Parts: sequence; structure tokens; C-alpha cells
Amino acid sequence: MDIQDFSSQGENGRPSDQQSIKSNKGSHHHKLKFPGHRHNRSKEDNKSSEGQPRAEISQPFPIRPATSRDDSAYSVRRDPQQLQQGQYSSSLASAFASKTSLLPRPSSPTPSAFSAMSRDPTSQRSPSTTKPRGFLDRLKGRGKNDRYPQENLRDREYASSQVSLQPSIPSVKQQPPDQVQGSFSSKARKCTEPKDKFKEGKPGHGRFPIPRPGHKKPALAPTEQQQPAGKDPNEANADTNKNDAVWFLDTNLESMEGIVNPQPQPLATPIGEVPTTSFGTDDRIRESKDDAKWDIPDSWGVLTEEGNGGSPHAELDEAEAVTKEEDSNRTYCVRIFRVDSTFATLSATLNTTVSEIIQILGKKTLLQDELNNYHIVMRKHDTSRQLDAKERPLLIQKRLLEQAGYTDADRLEDLGREDNSYLCRFTFIPAKLSGYSSLGKDPGFSKMQKFSHIDLQGRNLITIPIALYQKATEIISLNLSRNLSLAVPRDFIQACTNLREIKYTSNEARRLPASLSLASRLTMLDISNNRLKDLEEVQLHKLQSLQGLRLSNNRLTRLPAYFGQYRALRSLNLSSNSLTEFPDFLCDVRTLVDLDVSFNSISSLPKIGQLTCLERLWATNNQLSGSFPPSLSNLVNLREIDVRFNALSSMDVMSQLPRLEYLMIGHNSISAFEGYFPKIRVLHLNHNPLTRFGMTQSVPSLSVLNLASGKLAALPEELFTRITGLTRLILDKNHFSALSSSVGRLIRLEHLSVARNSLGELPAEIGRLAELKYLDVRENNLGRLPAEIWYARRLETLNVSSNVLDGFPKPSNAPLPAVMNGDNNLDVAAPMPTPGLGHSPSYEELGKLEDFQNRRPSQASAGYLSSSASSQRKGSMASHASASTSTTARKPSLVSRTPTEGTLTPVSRKDSSLSNRMFTTFAGSLRHLFLADNRLNLDVFDELCLLPELRIVNLSYNLIYDIPPRTIRRWTHLAELYLSGNELTSLPAEDLEEVGHLKVLHINNNKFQVLPAELGKVAKLAILDVASNALKYNVSNWPYDWNWNWNHNLKYLNLSGNKRLEIKPNNDYMRRGEGKDLTDFTSLVNLRVLGLMDVTMMAPSVPEQSEDRRVRTSGSVVGSMGYGMADSLGRSEHISTMDMVVPRFRSNDNEQILGLFDGQALAGGGSKIAKYLYDNFKIRFAEELDKLRTQESPVDALRRTYLGLNKELALAATHIMEKNAGQLVSSQPRSSMPDFGEEDLTSGSVATVLYLKDMELYMSNVGDAQAILIQTTGDKKILTRKHDPAEPSERTRIREAGGFVSRQGKLNDVLEVSRAFGYVHMSPSVVASPHITHITIGDADEMILIASRELWEYLTPDFAVDVARSEREDLMCAAQKLRDLAIAFGATDKIMVMVLGVKDLKSKQRARQRRPSANLHPVGPPDDFFLRPKGKRARNLPLDSKLARLDTEVDAPTGEVSLVFTDIKSSTLLWETYPIAMRSAIKQHNELMRRQLRIIGGYEVKTEGDAFMVAFPTVTSALLWCFTIQSQLLEVPWPQEILNSMNGQEVVDPNGNVIFRGLSVRMGVHWGTPVCEVDPVTKRMDYFGPMVNRASRISSVADGGQITVSSDFIAEIQRLLETHIEGDRSNSTGSEEQYGEDQLSQAIRQELRSLSSQGFEVKDLGERRLKGLENPEYIYLMYPHSLASRLEVQRQLEQKAAQQQNTPGVGQKMPGSQLTIDTENVWDLWNVSLRLEMLCSSLENPESPELKPPETALLERMKNRGGEITDRFLINFVEHQISRIETCATTLALRHMVRPFGQTPLLQQACPMSDIISELQLQLAELQQFKEEAALQFASA
Repeated sequence: MDIQDFSSQGENGRPSDQQSIKSNKGSHHHKLKFPGHRHNRSKEDNKSSEGQPRAEISQPFPIRPATSRDDSAYSVRRDPQQLQQGQYSSSLASAFASKTSLLPRPSSPTPSAFSAMSRDPTSQRSPSTTKPRGFLDRLKGRGKNDRYPQENLRDREYASSQVSLQPSIPSVKQQPPDQVQGSFSSKARKCTEPKDKFKEGKPGHGRFPIPRPGHKKPALAPTEQQQPAGKDPNEANADTNKNDAVWFLDTNLESMEGIVNPQPQPLATPIGEVPTTSFGTDDRIRESKDDAKWDIPDSWGVLTEEGNGGSPHAELDEAEAVTKEEDSNRTYCVRIFRVDSTFATLSATLNTTVSEIIQILGKKTLLQDELNNYHIVMRKHDTSRQLDAKERPLLIQKRLLEQAGYTDADRLEDLGREDNSYLCRFTFIPAKLSGYSSLGKDPGFSKMQKFSHIDLQGRNLITIPIALYQKATEIISLNLSRNLSLAVPRDFIQACTNLREIKYTSNEARRLPASLSLASRLTMLDISNNRLKDLEEVQLHKLQSLQGLRLSNNRLTRLPAYFGQYRALRSLNLSSNSLTEFPDFLCDVRTLVDLDVSFNSISSLPKIGQLTCLERLWATNNQLSGSFPPSLSNLVNLREIDVRFNALSSMDVMSQLPRLEYLMIGHNSISAFEGYFPKIRVLHLNHNPLTRFGMTQSVPSLSVLNLASGKLAALPEELFTRITGLTRLILDKNHFSALSSSVGRLIRLEHLSVARNSLGELPAEIGRLAELKYLDVRENNLGRLPAEIWYARRLETLNVSSNVLDGFPKPSNAPLPAVMNGDNNLDVAAPMPTPGLGHSPSYEELGKLEDFQNRRPSQASAGYLSSSASSQRKGSMASHASASTSTTARKPSLVSRTPTEGTLTPVSRKDSSLSNRMFTTFAGSLRHLFLADNRLNLDVFDELCLLPELRIVNLSYNLIYDIPPRTIRRWTHLAELYLSGNELTSLPAEDLEEVGHLKVLHINNNKFQVLPAELGKVAKLAILDVASNALKYNVSNWPYDWNWNWNHNLKYLNLSGNKRLEIKPNNDYMRRGEGKDLTDFTSLVNLRVLGLMDVTMMAPSVPEQSEDRRVRTSGSVVGSMGYGMADSLGRSEHISTMDMVVPRFRSNDNEQILGLFDGQALAGGGSKIAKYLYDNFKIRFAEELDKLRTQESPVDALRRTYLGLNKELALAATHIMEKNAGQLVSSQPRSSMPDFGEEDLTSGSVATVLYLKDMELYMSNVGDAQAILIQTTGDKKILTRKHDPAEPSERTRIREAGGFVSRQGKLNDVLEVSRAFGYVHMSPSVVASPHITHITIGDADEMILIASRELWEYLTPDFAVDVARSEREDLMCAAQKLRDLAIAFGATDKIMVMVLGVKDLKSKQRARQRRPSANLHPVGPPDDFFLRPKGKRARNLPLDSKLARLDTEVDAPTGEVSLVFTDIKSSTLLWETYPIAMRSAIKQHNELMRRQLRIIGGYEVKTEGDAFMVAFPTVTSALLWCFTIQSQLLEVPWPQEILNSMNGQEVVDPNGNVIFRGLSVRMGVHWGTPVCEVDPVTKRMDYFGPMVNRASRISSVADGGQITVSSDFIAEIQRLLETHIEGDRSNSTGSEEQYGEDQLSQAIRQELRSLSSQGFEVKDLGERRLKGLENPEYIYLMYPHSLASRLEVQRQLEQKAAQQQNTPGVGQKMPGSQLTIDTENVWDLWNVSLRLEMLCSSLENPESPELKPPETALLERMKNRGGEITDRFLINFVEHQISRIETCATTLALRHMVRPFGQTPLLQQACPMSDIISELQLQLAELQQFKEEAALQFASA
């Protein structure tokens, strides 16, 4: 490393005495050139540096890119602070651009940074620089205010190039060293030797860097830079023309005592003790004009008595700093490097300071200078900082190691011996090579023509370059970000008279420079991403012209009160701080337009209504609850609200805002809304427990409505007539069973998504949606599509995957008539253009923060309405993602673009009907058709042939056994064809020659034995998956059978799973003339993935594997476990995901490793990081296991493996950056490290690794590749943790490490994960510390599923569990089906799925302990409780797609049967009280009951209302089902209304366990022999007889949540326990007879194990006389152990009942009472009065949506309180109740008299009673008038 490149700031800020000066001429600022500066560009180049913030201002609200981890290959290199600043600039500009009338801005003689003049290149030069000052003027101080920086500091411009701490590793964007020249040019050689000297104590001995004369090179070695000691560097000639002195005013300076200390000062640096003048309190700023004392300019660097503060980075200032006693005796190691890249390893305590370390190093180092002229410089990535003398490097290093994930168990005290440069690097360096004396860079300001916008970020400056002083009046904006040691002199800021904008971000500052408050004309201040805790002493209140203030990502817990004094502030960003309450004084800043308080802990905004000018309010990720205050309605200018991720339960007050256009209120607790928004355009209500939604008035402006992930079962009919301007409607993940026919009134609808519901059919009116382009109805129960759907003539994408379709509709004869009523004709007011989301996908999935990229209108008028499937994908595999439910915008695929995209197939004039159909139906527009996972057969092609414009056809997992010829050829533009999971045996060979644009073909999981040779003629074929077929043929028989060598463009070829396929060379038959070996794969030069698992490979060679090629040749078995995997390249051109399988880890049969390494996709090649992890993880892990100490476990080895590999990656990246920069390499990486390219340096990889030893499972992960453990009961366990940056704990860790999380939920606004390998430039914000789960595999554990992020974006864990279990016999097929269905649902990114079967591990472990003869018989539990026929090809399939994925229903049991009756407690009351919520709740109830019936093996006899009658063949299955239902009912996400009700509220036991929650179901079980008959109508088995009656009566004894069973049932349970469990114990070694039992016995044994594992308790209720039965029955209560505390609740209820019997209750009369009134009738009378009063109350409120239940809590409390009442009280009480009843009856009678009941629904007649009285009075007045008229007529007659 060259010495000039290893720079840091000077010791204590002073030059050494061996420095001399240069002539003024030689260093004149008009002469010198600075080519190394970032702003040494022309006017054109200046636009790029200046234009970015102004470009954002000109476009007030730019679109924020939703960059995924894989898409960030370019954006990741952008500085995170630039991204953050860019975000702010846009929002600030929008605030400045607001038309809201505010206080006038202060006038300014120069244009501000945001004015139109500032954009004019001709108006950016201040006129004050054109008038020179004379010599006398300078002596007299005339014109000083105008020319102070230029004249007084004119000769410091050389030093401006040296005031930096140059990092040893420059950033990626830094210019090469050969392009950066020093300040010494040829003029430096002409300097004459100075003769005269300044006297000691003159300003030259201050902090000014003095260039030395005579040097001919920019920088010299340390030995060459030394000068004889004692030489005065400030001597100057008397000749004024050739004077080389720094100052030339006059030489009589004896009168400067008191200004400059004549004694030599200890060397100090701007971040040592001197900069306290800048960072301390602002005491030196004199407000009074009477103070005649002259303050020394900060830029002189003179230590004064007042400048005695602390470093802004001092660790001693931190509250968390260790005390002197902590670890006082424990030593830690640290490496301290020297300038020649050698290092010394020191061992010291954590409290060892820098000064003490310097003393130690002085004894071990050959010093070049005096010891007190040395510093220690800390470098982190591309920033450097000189440590203060009191800072503690070992403590800093320890904290960084802990942030990286190391713990005390990893021996932190020894880790410092290693090279930790990837976290920080300490360098022992002399002052002459750092600080002011550094000769490393030249800022290059001499080449700049305009100085209006100065960007100094990331230059490691310690003070402002001197060249800028001369141009201070021209500076408008100043960027000082990422300069950790920067001191900002007050005199410089005061000289910048036109300064409008300062950015001081990412400086790790704990205190702000006090000089910032002196920029009196400042309009924008950005001090985000620092470590500020308090702003009291900064005195920012002086900045009264401030219009924008950004304080995001600091540590503020409160704000100073002077913030309320701002009178021009328009934009305030307080996001990502630690505010717990919103300061009231901020509401006094009435000029605020933009306010961002996201990512705090604010619980309320009580006075927000005072900010009447507010237009945008962002408060995401806080603790807001309830509702906003009513004063919010005062914000008449508010246009945008974003309050996602809070706990708000109401948004009614928001509907009163007259100008609100954008409302994002997803992820809250809103359960109902009925209101009206006058101007709303975008409304996001997703992820709320919404059961009711409606608009009370027409809202024509509404364009986007997102109601996904709620609990809606229906929408009001009138809603659709009130939102006719809607273009985008998202209803995913609700409980819709039907869509209203009124949906046809949404004539402007372009995007409709109703995925994951229970739709049974679509309305025919769907054909009226003439503008519809995207329709997603996947994962429903659609049995057919309406024929009218053909007339949605602009439809481009149709996704009907995972339904129960058995055919595709034929076109109907005529379209539906247009809607002509007044509300829905074409003359309806057009909605306002809705910009914003642009090409982003549906916002239903998982509530990703980055879904909402844009939050207010931009200058573009497209946005939401501009995107369509074709414009996004253009016929590619990615095109449908523009409207899919993915979470990131998808780029067009390069794989499947065709030159004919967007063109219609020519139609012959002869076929007029076809021509007409092309333009009147979607035959001419449909591009992407997804029909996977249905029940379609061969006939579907008859209709699909009518769609010639198809680009993507997905027919996977249907019942297709053949493809008719001349079918595929009709799709002339076809690019992607998916036929996986059918029963195909052949492809139409002649059609393959016609599909010239086909690039993707999936035919895996079929029954192919051979493939036609014509497949080789599909020249563009790039993706071919033929896995899991029955291929068996001679691959060399190329004239008749397909051979891969003819498809030269193949990138992906998967032949895995073809167990009969052999690839072997045929020496007797070679290609004629060429002799080419057709078994070779070398001709496929573009091949990325080659799957040969389970294929017999006898070819001499297999393609070489590299980071851009994956070749799999292993089998589908890992040890004794089944294994399957599948992957997809997606839209990537290169591979970046690696799968690792080690069947015999460390050569042990009982150890296995599986790993998934998902690297960031790169444009230039494969992921070298993922490949490195694939190659080295197992090696490093084995080493760490061998190093474990006795008390440690594999958990420690896994953690150290992750951290060690990440460290090696980081050091390798550091080494390469040093090498690229031409510097001396500090250390050599391991030889196994890859040669990283430009993209690899800023990329990374997530990882999930499984380690299995015997039955012990260790699952570890970093990132978002997740794993789940699937059980035979259909349950699951999440084994991994998704490391989401927005998660609170991760967000806190990231902020402590110096990073930030954007409102889009991305780390540094770039990365979607918070933990990963690599991403070195963002460490330690991004760490590789893994989440580790340790479990023991049990009997119920079946398989482990590991998959990359893309799969989980489209498949829920429950869906994945069902799909994997449906294919559990072949795990290869299971993995492929999961991948294929994700593609069918819209996935376009890379996918990898790994499935490992673990169900036989326990049984095989037992088998090793049995006799040798035991291996002759099958061991272990069966695949499920019953070995039933699997697959959906069986008859009588249910019309529920979810049930169809499960095992088929068991046959109806006969003979001895267990019958279960269930009923919901208080269901009638709940239906009457919450009818809408109960619609959703009952669907969840039924779904749970039926799902468990399929899994456990029960037969649904019938249902009546919400009651079930179920039959089981065994008592064990019946009891297991009851236990499972009772436990899982507690986990159902019930509607909020149910949870708030008396019967559904949550109840916890004394230990905090939930025992009641939501619907409470009673159950009764009986065992016996009923009469079994098949019902002739339903064709299902029915049961009759006394046994059934007894079972029904037993269930009536149970209360909610109880399971009552008969004595017969108990007896049978006991018998089975004795025969099976005891048999297992006595025959623990195994016997042939035991394992030769039938399947029923095996099922019983498995069920008993499950029951025993969870435990259960029995309580005897004694004999009960049952209704209708002659003999009493012994009844028992049974509970699973987890709900055993319900027994205690039952006992408490019984005790209360007993106490009431022994103690007179409220209703009991006193002894000797003369009354005959029954007290129970009194309480019933009270109940009647309460119900009548609640009815009257509901009728009084016109907005009441439903009848409210009476509040009977007080009644019940009085009834159960105990005590006696007198006769007098009882009589008076009865009279009171009678009076109340009479009053209610009178009220109802009056209502019925005026508005008779029964004509309309009761609640629709609700109105205030005053209206009834008024109408009655009016009628009486009319009657009186008629009487008077009649009397007059009678009198006149």
C-alpha cells in the first residue's frame, strides 16, 4: 500500500515541524488544478451532480423502485444515504410545491436551492465575487462581509486537498490512483526557498496545513518527507511579489497576544479536543454587538479555553459504555496495523484508551516522528476516523463483533488476533501522513466552474477544503455526508451567505456541529442516519427560514420545545427514532405540509388537527390504536395518509377529510366500515379483520380498492353502483362464496383479483367488464366458468388455477346487454388519473411494505391505470406478474420474448365468424392462460384452439392423457407451455415443428417413455423439464427419438426421476460422417442446470460444475430417507441458487446435511458466493464440530460456521478492493476463495442448512429461504425465521449498527433481508448470524420442506403442506408439484424446493434394536392413519379444492361405530347479534372440521345448521379428532366481533394459557352398533337407532368447549390401551405377529401414540338422566392435557352453584314473605325489559347495522351475588320493570302507527323518535285541520 493512500488526519490537527511552505503564486487558487475531485467536471458533468436533487424537485413525487434482493445488483452499489436523501428530496420537494397558502418565505438576494433560478446555470454565480478589493480595503476591513472567505483564507487552498482521512480501500466508484494527482504540479518546482521567518506563536502555528517547498512528487515515502528538526515552516521572504508565506498582511504581529497562545500547544485534531469548539455549545457566538472581543475563526484550529468539549464519537459519552470495573481483569486482543501493512497484536483490557495503546506501540515500532505525533485511525469500509485519545479501540472492536453475531461462547477475547478488517481496522500512523498533512487526494475544485452545489460526501474530510472559502458566497447546497471526522468551522458557514441546503447524514455523529445553526438562510437541513439523542444544545431554532428538516434514523427520544417556533417549516421527517409520544408543540407549526413519524412508538396523535396545512401524514409501524382524534377532520388539505402496521380499529374520522385521495391503512384492526370519502382515489384496507364494508354515497373518484386478507363473506349490492370508476379491485384471501352480479357495473375495471376464496361460480355479468385485462380467481371452488366471460374482450391474463373446473366454456351466442341505467352508463364521471403503483403487482400477498412504491401523484398521469399484463411481460413468463400477487415488480423475461409480440394473428376474410370473434371476445387479446390443478380433460383443447394469441398456456396437474394433433400449432406465438402432472404418453410431433417461438416446455410428472425427434426442431427451446417420467430408450437413436444435442439453446434440462433411463454411449452406432457422441452434453454451451438424479449415467464424462452450472447426478435417497428437489431459473439468465446434499457427513451413516444457498441473481454470471458456500460449508462445519468443547453443542458449531464463512467472504472482498485500488494488500485470503468480480463485491446470499444426527435435527438459516416440518396429522412447525428488516427486533439491531430501514421495509432502502452472507459494504447492518432451531424428530413428523423465497410468496404454508402430503409416496414429485403450482400462481423468479422424508427415522432406529427376524416385516407407522387410495382421479371428488388436495374420504364405517355430535354454543344468539361476522366464522368452523376429518379419517354423516354428525371406525380416531378440533379452534383467526362478544372472548388460565377463544363447540361421543342405511337422496350413509339417540343426548349434556363421552366409550378406550400400549411395552423388541397386523390395528396404535403423547384427563360427572331415555347414563368429561385447566373452570362453576344453593341469592325472598311472586320470573322480566330497550335503542340509530345484544352483565352479577331482599324492594322492582316494558311497548306502538313494521327490514326503518313524534304531530295537525274544515262545511250546510 502506498503511503499516501494510507492516510488519516494529523495528530491533534497540527502539522509537524518538518513542514515548510510554498509560494503564494505556486499555490494560487486560480492556477492550481485538482483532477481528483468529484466536481472537476464541465458544465455538462455538473448537471449530473447538481441535477439529481433538482430533478426530484421537478418531479415532486418520483416512483420508488421496489427492488428485490435479486434485482438489486445495480441499485445495491448506490450509496444508501443517496437513496435516503433522494427519498427525502422528493417528499420535501412535494411539500415545497404544495399550493397550500403558508407564511411567505423570507426574501433572498440569491436564488435558493429550490427556486427556479437555481436551476438556471447562468444564475448560479454570485455577483459578490466579481468586485475585487484593494489592499487598503483589506487592511481596513472594508468589504469584509462580502469577501471574507475569498481573501482571508485565500492561501489555504492547497491544504484543501489534504484535509481528508483517505481510506485504505476506496469505494467502488473512486477514481483509479493513476487518475488522481497531487497538488504539487510543475509550479511546485518553481518555488523559491523562503528566507524570512514568522515569529513563534503566529497563526502559521495553528491548524493550517502548510505545504513544503521543493517537492517534485505528489507524495513521498516517509523517509523522504522528513525535514531537519527545528526548521520553521512559516518563514517567508520580504519580497512581496515572491513571498511564500501563508499570510501576507503585514509583518508586525506583536500585538496578537491573547489571540494566539505563544506557548507550543499539544497537537490536536478536529475530532480530538479542538473540535469541541464546533461540537460543543454555541457559547462563542456573540449575540451582543457591544462585545468587542474578537473570536478566533474555527478554521484556524487554535485551542481556546472555551473549546473544551468532547468528541462527537467518544465512547465515553455512551450510556452503555462499560465501567472501569467491568472486565477489568479480562484481556482482549486487537490488531493494530502500521503504515507498511505490518501489524502488532496487543492484549489489553476493554478500558485501554488510545493514548495508552500509542504508548505501547511506541515501544514496538520504529518511529518516524515523535510519539506524541502519532494517532490511531479506525477504518470501516470506505470511511475513516481518527480516534480520540480517550476512546477505547478494544471496546469498539468487541461491540462490532457482537453486532456481527459473535457471543462470549465464541471466545471474543481471542477473535481480535485475527484480521477483522471487514468490520474495522485500526492503524497506527504518524501525523504527517494523516489529517492536514495527508497528500493523498486533490479535490479538484480548480476545474469547477460553478460552486452552487458542492458534494463532499464520502471523502473522509476533517475540515472544509480551503478552496471553498473563496467560493463560499456561491454555495447554495452543501453535502457533508459520510465524513466521520468532519469539523465544520463557524466562519465557513457564516461566509456561506447564500447557503440554502445542508446534508449531514451518516456521519455517526452523537452531537451536531454548532456551526450549522449559523446558516441563517438555510431552507433544508438533512441530519438523518446519525446517532443523535438530543437537540437541545444545537440551537436549531436560529434557522427560522428552515422549510425542510430531516431527522430520520437517529436515537431521539424527545424533541426540544423550540421546534414549535418554526414559522416556515413545511416538511418534517422524524421516522425511525425512539419517540413514545407526539410532541404537542409540533402542532404549533401550522405551516407543515409533510410529516413523517413512521417507525416510532407513538400511541396517539391528540392535537394533530391543528396542522391545518398538512397534506401528507405518514405514521406507519407505530402503536396507534383506536381511532384518530375527531379534530383530524380539521385537516382540510390532507391528501395522503399512510398508517399501516398499527392497531387502529376505526377510520370513520378519516372519511370526513374533504381532500383525502390516498389512504393506506392496511395491517390494522378495523373490523367494519360504512362511510364515504369525497375524493378518495386509492384505498388500501388489506390485512384487517374486516367483516363489513360499504359506501354510503357514490364515490366516482375511487380507482383502487384493496380489501385483501380480511374476513369478508359478501359485499353490499349497492356498493358496486357507488364505485363505478374503479379500475383495480383486490379481494384476495377472504370468505366469498359468490360474487355479486353487480360487479358487471364496474365498467372501467381493469384488474380483478379474488384469489383464495370459496367462490363456487362467477356471475355471467363478468362479461360486461369490457376494460378488464387481468382476472385472478385461483384457489377457489369454481366448477365452471360462465360462457359470457368470452366477451371481456380486453382480457389478457386469466388465472383459474387450483379450482375444480372440468371444462372451458364455449363462446356464448351473444354478449350481455350493456348496463344502461343512470348510475352505470358510459357517461359516468371519469375517475381522476391514479398514478402510483404503476407496474407493481397485486398487494394482497403477505402485506409486504414495498408493495406501495408511490404515495402521491407524480407528473405522469398513468400509474395504477397504465400497467397491463402485456405491457409488463410482452408475452413472456413474467408478463402476468404486473397484476399478480407477487410482492415485487417483475422484469420482462428475456427467455420468452418473441418478435411477433403484440400482433394479432391474421384472419382470413372467408372466416367472418372467426374474424368477428377475434374482435368481440378475448380471442384476440388473451395472452396468458393458467388452468393448472383442475379436472380438465382432453376436451378442453376444443375451446383453447379458438385462442390464437396465447403466449403462455399452463395446463399442469389436470386429467389430460393426450393432446389432439393440430392443436398446439394454432398458438403461433406460444412461448411457454406447461403440461406437468398429467397422464401424457406422447406429444403431437407434427405440431412441434410449427411452434417456432416455444422457449419453455414442462412435461414432467407424466408417463412419457420416449420423446419425439421433432422436439429437436424447436430451435428456441431453452427450458425443458421431463423429470419423473418413465423414459427408457436409446438416446443415440436420434432419427426417431429426441436427443438434447439438437437443442443448442438449452439452458435448463431436467431428466431426474426417470429411474429406468440409461445414458450410455453406443460405439457401434455413431452419427454418420461425424462420429459424434450423442450421449455427451458438451455441445450445450448455454446449459445452466442439468438434472440427472436417479438416471443411470454411463457416459465417460459429465459437464463440469461451476458457479454458473449445476449438475445433479445423485439419487433420490439421503441415507435411509427419501429426498426430492426441484428448481427453476425463472427470468434469470444465470444460476444463483445452489443445493447441497451430503448423505454421509463426516463418513457417518447417521449424519446428513442439506443446504440451500440462494444468492443474488447477477446479470454477468452465476453467484460465486453461493458456489463458495456450496463448496466450503460442509468442510468448515466439520472443522467446527471437531473443535467443540464438552459443554458445547452443534448449535455453536453452526453459528461459528456461518460467521467464519461470512468473514472469509468479507476479507476476500476487501482483498480484491485493495488490489483493484492498487494498494498494498494487508493480508492474503485463503486459496479457496473465488476471484470476485465487480458485481460479486456488493452481492450476497441467503442460506438454510439442515444438520441431522440420528433423531436430532438442527435447522439454521439467514435470510428468507424458509423450512417447515410437516407432520402426519397435517400440522406443521416453522423451523426457520424470516429475517425481515421491518421486524422490530431486526430494525433495532440495524439501527444500532448504523443502517436504516425504509418505509418500504428494506435495509438501507436496498435489501429485502436483514441477514445474509456477503453484502460486505452494508455490514454490520447485514450479518450472517443464523437463527437455529433444535428439535427431536418424533413419530408424527413426516417430512421437511425447504424452499426459497419465491415459493413462499405464492404458496401459503398450509397449502404447501397439503400439496407435499398429497405426493408423499414420491418426494421428487412432491417437490416438482410445489414448484409447478407456484409457477401456475404467477411466480416468475427463481425457485428451489427440497423435500426430505423423515417419517421412518424413528421406526428404523427401533428396528436396529429388534431381533434380526424383525426385518422381514414392515416396521413403523403407515403413511397415514389409513392407507387409502390417494389422488384426485378417484370418483366422487368434493367440490372444494382444499379438500380435494387432502386424502379421499374414508368409507362409511359400519358395525361398531363411534358417533360424534357437535354444536356451537349460543350460536342462535350469535347469529342474531352478529349475522355478518357469523357468516365468516361459520366458514372457518366448517373448514377446520372437514379438514381434520380428511386427515384423521372420519365420515361426515350430515350437518344441520352449524351442528355436525360424524362417524369414526374407532374410538381412538373419534377422540383424536375431538381433541384436535378443540385445540385448533383456539388458533382460528375469528372475526373481531366474535372475539369481543361474551361467548367468544378470550379466557386464560392462571398460567397464561388460552383455554377459550372464539366459537365454543360442545361435543358428545358414544360408541356402539347403530342401524346403518344409505340415504336414497344424498347417497350417503345414515345412522339410526337407540345408539344414535343416546349419542345425541350425551352431546346435549356438554357445555361449550366440553367433550362428554359415554361409559361404553370409556370402556372401549381402556380396552384398547391395555391391548396395544401394554403390548408395545411387553414386546418392545418387536415380534413378527405384532407387525403382521392389519392396517386398522396399525392405525389404532398410531392414534393411541398420538393421544398418549399429548396426554388427556378424564372427569366423572356421575349419572345423568337424559331426555327421552328411560335409564340414566354415566357421563364423563375428557380433555387433552393442554386444555385440562378447563376442568378447573368447571370445578369453580360447580362450587359457585353449590354456594348459591347454600346461600340465599338475590332472587330469594326473606323467610316469612307473603308474596307469591317467583323470583326467577322477576329476573326474566328484567331480561325482557333489557331486550326491549336495546331494540328501541337500535331503532333510534339510523346507522345501526345490526341489532345489539342487551347488556346483561349487571343482571347476572346481581343474580349470582347472594343475599336476601325484602318484599317492599321486590314489589317496587317489579313495578319499575313493568313501567320500562310499557314505555318500550308504547314507543314501538307509536313507530308501528306511523311507520308500520313488516313492509321493509326492521333496521331500515330506524330513525330518531323525534322524527316519529314530528310525523305524528303533523298528522294530528292535518286531522285537526280536516275536523275544522268539516265543521265549517257542516255549519255552512
